[in-house]
Amino acid sequence: MEGGRADEQGNCVISFRDAWRDVRPADEVDELKQAARDGDAVGFLVRAGELEQAVLDARSPGRDRWGAAEQAFSRLLLAAGHACLASRASVAGKEMDRAADALAGLPIESAEPVRIKAPEGYLHYALDPFAFAEAARRYAADVGAEHAARAVVLGIRSIGTSLSAMAAAALGTERRATLRPRGPSGERRIDADEVWNQLRKWLRDGGDVLIADEGPGATGETFWRVHEWLIRCGVEARRIVLLPSGDGAMPLAPRERRAWFAAARRFAPQVDPDRVRRVAGRWSLELREDLSWGAWRDAIPGAAGLPAAPIHERVKLRAVDADGTPWLIRYAGLGRWGADAIGCARALADVGAGAAVLGAWDGFVVLRWMEGVPLTRADIADPDAREAIARYLSARAGRFRTGEAVDPAPVRAALAENAREALGDSPGLQRALARIDALPRREAVIADARLAPQEWIRGAGEITKVDAMDHGADTRLPGPTDAAWDLAGAAVEWGFDGAELDALLARCAAGDAPDELARAVAAYRPAYAAACLGEMQFARWEAGSDAEARILDAELARYRAALMAELAR
Repeated sequence: MEGGRADEQGNCVISFRDAWRDVRPADEVDELKQAARDGDAVGFLVRAGELEQAVLDARSPGRDRWGAAEQAFSRLLLAAGHACLASRASVAGKEMDRAADALAGLPIESAEPVRIKAPEGYLHYALDPFAFAEAARRYAADVGAEHAARAVVLGIRSIGTSLSAMAAAALGTERRATLRPRGPSGERRIDADEVWNQLRKWLRDGGDVLIADEGPGATGETFWRVHEWLIRCGVEARRIVLLPSGDGAMPLAPRERRAWFAAARRFAPQVDPDRVRRVAGRWSLELREDLSWGAWRDAIPGAAGLPAAPIHERVKLRAVDADGTPWLIRYAGLGRWGADAIGCARALADVGAGAAVLGAWDGFVVLRWMEGVPLTRADIADPDAREAIARYLSARAGRFRTGEAVDPAPVRAALAENAREALGDSPGLQRALARIDALPRREAVIADARLAPQEWIRGAGEITKVDAMDHGADTRLPGPTDAAWDLAGAAVEWGFDGAELDALLARCAAGDAPDELARAVAAYRPAYAAACLGEMQFARWEAGSDAEARILDAELARYRAALMAELAR
């Protein structure tokens, strides 16, 4: 099921979505030329990898091929990988020119848009492409440079396009190809006879096959399916090497798959401790606490008992400048995805609805630290808090429009699946789905998408929204959605209703017809509750301690009750 995740017992909820963007290949080539002129080797690599994924997926929707187009993109990505490695030594000029020259050989034959799928590791998890070059070098040190140079590197699309390029460049091999696992989650397959025919030629001299991708994620399915395919093709298990982004526990994977991954030959990238230091150094900041993976709850007063999904949090650290002013260094994303998030942060700061932005570099943004105490459920009736929510939502109203129509299908599917999983066959579910279906065509916006009380800080003078720049555009639900989504969130999380909700809608209409906006808010209230329920259920399955599980159980019960109440309306 698209966006769905299931535990070992087969219980399924929908929490994620496919994040994508339609682009014109010729426009992407122009952007790549500009990146080359700017000397932006990392930006060039990320964008080239996205274009390879989009064009190859469009050209070969049913099976992977190995023709002129695939070979041209492989040459481009290998050149981009070499340019990135050279940029670390400040000698990227000639390599960058070679990468730009490789653009001329691309098969950009159609003006039709192609679909870029978000490289999740770059968008959310602070994945460092240079770390995959380092992992490949550790493999080479283990087997010897001569053997490593005979390796074949397979990148799993999407993000494996650029990760495989970095690994292949570090090994000095030109034997690189990409694969697209196809089919629904739990039933993915590899169909790539032409790629295998080329691999068989490459492997005659005894080289290994390295599989590069982010993950293994919660299920490890993608790595497993490629491994199965290689075994069926006759590759010995001892010659298969994994380059995953981590050594994850795969909490939702079958037991035998976890055992296979634990025993597999693998070289996971190591976190570069100097990466964030380099960001801090650009603004002469001194690093203090690492707040990632839920550690913020130990550092912020009043946060100890708040719900979180630590393994899905973005990297963030607190730092101070020479005057002792505190700042937050937070991962925002590489490439276009990070640029959009940082643009959102700047726009919110400009209207007094977000933290001041000091700067951004290498996927990280530096924001003014917001001193204070997080709100809790106990603050829901506080008039000051309710006014702060209304003020923030009205400041955001009319901003971050996408120019595209709302696609309600992902949140509709989550409502249907999560409601049935949590409540069984609720009599109000079909009515709720029908309300979404009956909405007129409306423009999508990038919503805040996180309206729970703990997303607000009570400081000395005011209550401020934090963490507001990218949740509405990442790989969790809802993605680009109706402007009514955040207003529905205010109703579900804060109990805005009746005349108070009408007043909030009037403040946030931003040109919307009041009656139409009210209908949209009513339609999305159950969907908002269902999306939050799915996210909390997924976090509960991954809870790392009994204490964490108890916090999430309480949140699950609250969202289950909220969904039940919304379906009964």
